[in-house]
Amino acid sequence: MGVTISFGIQKGGAGKTTTTAITAFLLARAGKKVLAVDFDSQGNLTQFLTQRNIYDFTNHTVLDALKIQNAVPFVHPVMSNLDILPAEDLLITFSSWLYQKYQGTDPSRILKDTLEPVKDNYDYILIDLPPNLGDHTINALTASDYAVVLLQSEPFCYDALDRYLETLQLVKDKTNPNLVLAGILTVMLDSRTTLDSAILEKANHDYEDVVFTSVIKRRSRIKEFTVTGLQINTKADLDALEPYENFVKELIDRVQ
Repeated sequence: MGVTISFGIQKGGAGKTTTTAITAFLLARAGKKVLAVDFDSQGNLTQFLTQRNIYDFTNHTVLDALKIQNAVPFVHPVMSNLDILPAEDLLITFSSWLYQKYQGTDPSRILKDTLEPVKDNYDYILIDLPPNLGDHTINALTASDYAVVLLQSEPFCYDALDRYLETLQLVKDKTNPNLVLAGILTVMLDSRTTLDSAILEKANHDYEDVVFTSVIKRRSRIKEFTVTGLQINTKADLDALEPYENFVKELIDRVQ
């Protein structure tokens, strides 16, 4: 049965989608069967991994899967060992659908129930969360075995950490007692700036062993992957992906 891991923080531009995409890509290349779930109505994970327009998937998305609580008909192949449950901007209507048309008894479990029919098909199911603490995030955390929290090394993101960790605890108390914090991953660090290094140091001091040893630094090649697609063809590719390789090894150890 697949291990379900969510990637989140309630702040935009904090590296959630990039980290989810690269983690899925590297796990698949390592021979693991992976399902990436795009649960953000921006559809960036879908665009990143498929290199297609998100509207190519209209009527064949995670939202459609939620409405019948079965992901099977809406899973799309990306590459060997990697599939995606895509999203486009109609996913923003999930909350209104949830409270107007959903007939079930527990609205926090819809994504969990939707993924249940495919969970045995994968080693890992990775969920890219939106930058808020609403119904999407609660559903994703309820469906998750582990949560990875992204810390962009800047003050606003650091300030969001406590509230996000409180949300994890709320979900653990109310809807998913088995949820485990896999750790806090520092991303987009600019080692040339004193502030970034100070935030990393503070995170290590305040959260100690919860913080992953791996640190993802800013690299222009990572941004280029969103246009070219993920690939390992050059030394620049290898250098850019090496920190993520280290993170993936550390993550696997934590979720065994």
